[in-house]
Amino acid sequence: MNNIDTKLLRIFLVLMDEKSVSNASLRLGMSQPALSQILIKLRDLFKDPLLLRTRQGMIPTDRAIEVQTSVKKMLGDYDQLIAPKTKFDPQTSDQRFVITCPEYAEHLLLPQLLARLRIEAPQVRIEIQQPQPERINDLLERGEVDFRIAWVLSPAQTLRSIALFQDHFVCLVSRNHPTIQDTISAEQLLAFPHVRTLGTGRSTSNSVIEKTFEQFGGKVKHNFLVQNLLTIPLIVAQTDMLALLPSLLSTGFTKQYPD
Repeated sequence: MNNIDTKLLRIFLVLMDEKSVSNASLRLGMSQPALSQILIKLRDLFKDPLLLRTRQGMIPTDRAIEVQTSVKKMLGDYDQLIAPKTKFDPQTSDQRFVITCPEYAEHLLLPQLLARLRIEAPQVRIEIQQPQPERINDLLERGEVDFRIAWVLSPAQTLRSIALFQDHFVCLVSRNHPTIQDTISAEQLLAFPHVRTLGTGRSTSNSVIEKTFEQFGGKVKHNFLVQNLLTIPLIVAQTDMLALLPSLLSTGFTKQYPD
């Protein structure tokens, strides 16, 4: 504040409210002579009389009214800056949290999360957004996104992270598949077309899957891309196509689609 004493500015606001040195001195618990000296300092600081004596009492100058508006805002921002952080109360908070996560994590975690929130934090708002891997670190650092749920191989050092759960990929195949029964070979894995979601770019999981295929000496040449994750088990159940999906997700699908 360019070495301006905040106490001096608060006294200025009292003087502007009371428009009387005697009334302001009573309110502040100061002597009138001491307050008159402070008024002199304020006049020198703002290069303006600020309060003028008239028969009707003291009236503020145009400059004083202008300064009063700025000082109120300045002190309000300052008080907010130094105020102790309000303790988070889940029962009363109506805070909005933005989370980015893949469709898989949303399908797996969100129902249980919202069920618990309805009990413990009924007014909290949750917004799930699509993953933006290329922008996510910047969005998190700027506070535009609160949480990211994803498979992150190398978390940024500037951000806090914690392992949420572990999973692995399994191959989803129709129980009525013409060739594949209880087991699947690497040749079969590469021979039949695969279906997967289009996603929002080259995901970490797809990259790992492609590298694994390369270790088998090949790659999937007939990927069928769909928009909705929930479409995949329906396609697999009715065709000879395969799908590589996280185990926790596939378990639910096998119960929901017995074919």
